[in-house]
Order: sequence, then structure tokens, then C-alpha cells
Amino acid sequence: MSSPLTIFLTTYNTGLQGSRAQEQDLSSWLIPQLHKAAAEAPTPDIYAIAVQELLPLHLGLAGLAQPVLATLTHRIQALLSAHATSVSPGKVKEQYTLVGRECRVGTALWVFARESTTAGRIGKVLRTSIGLWHLGMGNKAAVGVRLPIKRSQDGESGWESLTFISAHLEAHDHNIAARNEQYNTILSSLVFRGGDALHRLQPFQPHHTSHLFIMGDLNYRLERLAGDYPREKGELVSVERERADLVQLDTLKKEQAAGRVFGGLREGDLTRFAPTYKRVVGEVEGYSQKRIPGWTDRILIASHNDPPSLYAANAEPGLSPEGTTQILQYTSSPEVTISDHKPVHALVVLPPITHSAPYTSLSPLLAAPPPPSRTRPSARSQEDVFFWYIFGNVLDRLVGLPWCVIALLGFGNEKTGMGVSAFLAMIWGLWWSGLMEGYFSS
Repeated sequence: MSSPLTIFLTTYNTGLQGSRAQEQDLSSWLIPQLHKAAAEAPTPDIYAIAVQELLPLHLGLAGLAQPVLATLTHRIQALLSAHATSVSPGKVKEQYTLVGRECRVGTALWVFARESTTAGRIGKVLRTSIGLWHLGMGNKAAVGVRLPIKRSQDGESGWESLTFISAHLEAHDHNIAARNEQYNTILSSLVFRGGDALHRLQPFQPHHTSHLFIMGDLNYRLERLAGDYPREKGELVSVERERADLVQLDTLKKEQAAGRVFGGLREGDLTRFAPTYKRVVGEVEGYSQKRIPGWTDRILIASHNDPPSLYAANAEPGLSPEGTTQILQYTSSPEVTISDHKPVHALVVLPPITHSAPYTSLSPLLAAPPPPSRTRPSARSQEDVFFWYIFGNVLDRLVGLPWCVIALLGFGNEKTGMGVSAFLAMIWGLWWSGLMEGYFSS
């Protein structure tokens, strides 16, 4: 016997706002999303939180993301647990545990599991990362967490694997082909190695999973038009009918329909929210005139029990047939104004299982993407992936460390020059607020 599994997914490009990531910023991003999710479904069993541009680029390249990760992990964990407790019947105390965390430069991913519903049912979690920019550098990157979970509640069978990916792909509207190839690199090179004792050396590619969740700033924009985009008082119109027209210009959907990228993946209804980029910092509505707008921030999913019809080019977004993974919510939080992106979240429910896989390695896997999707690539060799991982990291440091020194000495533009001092101030502020919170709660 098994029960549905509720998963909350969110992605946010903070727009290099990591240097100002005080407690109120974190709350302004996550709390609106948590409240929206609470109105639709029971308390999630799993939270997957993806972030891009976690901190200024030179600090990320220098390898200074770990203090930010450690500090924010505590803050997010406390926030999730407190919110779940506040909405539970009778205010029963809820607790979330960090089961996986990974970061490359400024692309990060946290996965938290609810103790009351998942304790004792999670297997060995695997993590991996890859730089997607030139020569393996990590200013564009993908990170992943693979989570085995026993869905059955009355035995040792019923294992499935959940794979979560946070990605930041190539920028600028003309780089569609580069983004497509970076996605192909994710499939071939973001490889998880490990697992149970019988399959210790088996490589798991992202699609070697029961359920796949890809989140991030994928950077696909609207098609370039000869004239202006539909606007009202200087803004993109917000009514659903006009957004439906804009969706027809979405380059990700066009590339997907042509079979060049994201084959066998689907998402919720894009008309539920306005394009998330390029927004005006400090404003709830508004778009910069310097960039082509678009739904750059996306969440795509795939499940082993999805019928092929869900991935057809003419498939209607919305609820899936009974017995398949349901997307209950797909929306953004326009009230968050600290970045030129808006955060996006999805609430999905995995149905009860109908199989009895006795091991993680025997859990059901995703089907091959239907035509006209390109064939998924084979995994690159372990030696090749390891070489580019090391080479990319060395290049990251060779660029990032001198850049930090230059910034510390006050050279460069104002934003870069303030990066190191703002970073140290952020760590001090978050550490001090956590210390005071612990003191007053004791």
C-alpha cells in the first residue's frame, strides 16, 4: 500500500542579490510561495529549492558559496518547519530534514524531506554538478540531487527514484542553439555514480529515474518581433488571453515541439503568470526595455507513469489523467521585487504506486521521448567527466580569486567593488540573526 507524494518545487534567479540576502529577503521569496501551495494541497512531503546567481559572480567563481549555503540551509529549514507546523491541524510540530544539497558557483539546489512522512524511507542520496560554460567553467552550470524513496508503507518494496536538477543556461535571446546543446550536455554529463552495493559503479544519467524535475533559469525568451510586444501602459498585458498569445512566441516551446530540446518533459500552464524576465527591480510589475522578455524561469517534469499523449506538441496543459503525476499549481510571485527575475513554483502530486520494485536499481524508469525528439545521448566516460570537472573548477578559481582581490582593492565597477564587503556583511548578518533567534527561543 502506498499514498500520494506531494512535492513543492521552486526556482529563483536572485539576480546577484546574494550579497543582500538578509532574512527579510528570504522570507519575501519563500513565504508567499508556501502560502499559495498550502491553499491547494496538504503539507508537502518534499521541498526542492533551486537558486541561480546565489551570490556575485566573482565570489562564486572564487569558491565562496559554501558559507552562504550553510547559513541559508539553516534559515530555510527553520522556515519550512515553522510554516508546516503553523498550517497543520492542531499545530502539530513538523520538522524537515536536509537530504541533499549541491552548488556550483552560483547555481544551487536544496532538497528537504518531511520527517513525519518520509523517515526511514529514503535511500542513499547522490549529488553531482557540472559547469556548462566554456571549458567547463561554472558561471553557467547544472547541479543535481538523486533521491531514492520507498513508496510502499507496508514492506521493503515499491522503490522509486526522484531526480532534481537546478540549471542556469546560456543568456541572450540569440543563443538558442547553445542552450539546446547545454541541455544535451546535462543529459550526457550530469551523471550520478553510486547507489546500492550491487550497482556501485553504475552511472545514472538524469533520465535514468522514475521522476525527473528540471528547474532553473533556462533563459529561453520570446521570439524577436519586428514591432513591439503587446503592452499596456508600458507593461506586458497581464490578462490570460494576451498571455496565451505570448506563449505562442515562447522559444522553449518551439524548440521542444521541433524535438531539439527537453524531449519527454512537460510543464504546467504558462498562461497562469506573466513572463518572469526582464523585470524592473523594486517594482511588482514592469519590464526593462533593454532585453526581450520571456518565461526564462521554468519547471519541467517527467514521470514513468505518464502516457505519451502528455508530451505531444498539441497537448493541453493542466491536470493529467488519473493515475499520473498531477501539476496542481504552476505560478510565480510578482510581489517579490529584489531581482530582475520573478520566482516560480510548482506543486505536484505523485500518484500511489502500482509496482513493487524491491531495490532502487530496479525502480521504474522514464520512457524514451516520443518523436520528433532527438535521441538521448549516452553517458560520457567517468574519466572525461572528472577531467572537465577538475579543469573547470581550476579555471573558476583562476578567474575568481584575482577578481576578488581586484574588487577588494576597490577597482572595477561599483557593484563588483562592493561584492566582497557585502558578502562578509551578509554572512555576519545571517549568523548574528540566527544566534539571536536561538537565544530568544531558548
